[in-house]
Amino acid sequence: MHLQSSDLPAYAAHLAARDDDANAADVLERLRRAIAEARLRLADIFVTFDPTGERVSGSVRVCVFGKDFVVLTEWRGDEGAGTYEALSELLAGATARAAEIEAQKMGTRVSLDGMTDAYRRALQDAGFVFQGRRVEYRTPVSELPDKRSSRLTWTTMADVGEKPVLDLIREASADTPDGMDVEVGISAIEDVLGGSYDTLDPRAVELGTLDGRAVAILLTRVDVDTGWAGIQFLGIVPEVRGRGLGTDVHLHGIATMRDLGGTVYHDGTSETNAPMLRLFEKHGCIEHSRMEEWHWRPGG
Repeated sequence: MHLQSSDLPAYAAHLAARDDDANAADVLERLRRAIAEARLRLADIFVTFDPTGERVSGSVRVCVFGKDFVVLTEWRGDEGAGTYEALSELLAGATARAAEIEAQKMGTRVSLDGMTDAYRRALQDAGFVFQGRRVEYRTPVSELPDKRSSRLTWTTMADVGEKPVLDLIREASADTPDGMDVEVGISAIEDVLGGSYDTLDPRAVELGTLDGRAVAILLTRVDVDTGWAGIQFLGIVPEVRGRGLGTDVHLHGIATMRDLGGTVYHDGTSETNAPMLRLFEKHGCIEHSRMEEWHWRPGG
């Protein structure tokens, strides 16, 4: 069932119990403020209760990132509460919600520590399709290299327009497990950036040029309120791969995150993307978790 306003205190206690640095009263205040500011909707939160009906035993939340794409949070709950039946109930609510808001895709990532046979079976039966495993990193921006490379010249989408950016993303997505589908157009970019480009800093979308040819693309997202930062897409066209440009592009992305106010870098890649894994290691990124990625689309 989706969360009712009368159950907010129980939900706040549920979240606080899973965060060593939080208390229920503070969490409840933040939830109420987010609801009042329309940053959080009760219809996007799904919960199960313990046998008393008073304690939240498990939850998931649908997070809207754009008009076409939503993310489902990993299940959080009491030990033993993640049964197939409970998970199926939550996933049924989440997929119905995604269909209601006409999302074209819903993605979820589940840590290997949190994945169970029951969780995997519930995902499959709810229509989710396994995409592969990811390695996730979380590192204070202050601990990352503070330098730029001069081999590439950088410009923004505001300077060149949408079409060159979309064409470059298509080209840079070839033969890589982390490619990006932009066939729906600019909305694909704005979905991962979390807002309309004209409301963001122009450096959220940057193109790297080598000898007059655009060869690299960066999509960078920073939440200035929390300091969370991520490189949503890093791509290099096939013809210049193997020349060490990945180092230049990643360093530039780190510098952009820092310039935009990012304080914690959270990023990841497919377990099969060896070049990107080497970049994370080279630049001191700290592995946070390993996850399974699953996608749901309306109609299966």
